[in-house]
Amino acid sequence: MFAKLRKYVITGLLIWIPLGITIFVIRILVNLMDQTIVLLPPAWRPEALFGFNIPGLGIVISALVIFITGFFLTNFAGKRLIQGWENLLDRIPLVR
Repeated sequence: MFAKLRKYVITGLLIWIPLGITIFVIRILVNLMDQTIVLLPPAWRPEALFGFNIPGLGIVISALVIFITGFFLTNFAGKRLIQGWENLLDRIPLVR
């Protein structure tokens, strides 16, 4: 009887502890990314535009900045950078 009880407790802990840690880490990341809103001009912040804070908007803004940066570097500056890196690697005998 005690062995089954211990088995159920351990199984429950193996489910809830990783889930709790995941939720904790996600909350920290969302709060951290929401701090990127302070980089916006004060007139563009959600508090000034809508009169209230929008949780998670920092994630959207961060993802948008990352996407635009990746798009720009891939299509414009990235081609030259990749070509230069490949030329450098072609000069190394074992890497070719």
